[in-house]
Amino acid sequence: MINYERELVRELSMKGYSYYDVYSIFKKKQLLPEEVEIILKWLPFIYSEHEGTGDTLVRSLMAAKEPFNPTTLIELFENSKFNFSIKSGIGFTLALAKTFDISNWLRDQLLNKDYSLERNALVYGLVKKGGFRNNEELKKFIKKIFDKYHNDEIMRIFRKLGDKNDLVFLEEKSRSADNKLGKEINKVMEKIRAKR
Repeated sequence: MINYERELVRELSMKGYSYYDVYSIFKKKQLLPEEVEIILKWLPFIYSEHEGTGDTLVRSLMAAKEPFNPTTLIELFENSKFNFSIKSGIGFTLALAKTFDISNWLRDQLLNKDYSLERNALVYGLVKKGGFRNNEELKKFIKKIFDKYHNDEIMRIFRKLGDKNDLVFLEEKSRSADNKLGKEINKVMEKIRAKR
């Protein structure tokens, strides 16, 4: 039986990159494009061998020095049978790692697809990867997805970028929200009011 983790480490070693296992790759501060390419090649096999090891390996891609092609990650995110926790790791990597442009895909996932826990991770990529021309475009988009996705990142964006023009929207959402969310929205509104 093939040990995919060992094969990954062996191929990296043949190219001059010394690792012991996936965790040693994860601990590296910066991955060169050639390393990333090899990791992406082996990633689906590593996941098939052990999902936890695959999750560690996918998160190592956040250390990519240069933008890389996210096709493998997108395929795993959209088409795999993994649970939400494993898919969330892929989602966070897509949101935070240096990838080629995923703005259209990212916006489509959040706006047009049904809610899913793993898509919450994608929200963390909106500011840097959403492809918005300005803060107003970003806030307009966030208002469209607010009923589905109102996690900490959405609240952080409103705290940072929100202004008096957003208060009516937030007040309306606060009135229709449950207690916990209502409190969070009220904190955001207090922060916006304090900016005046």
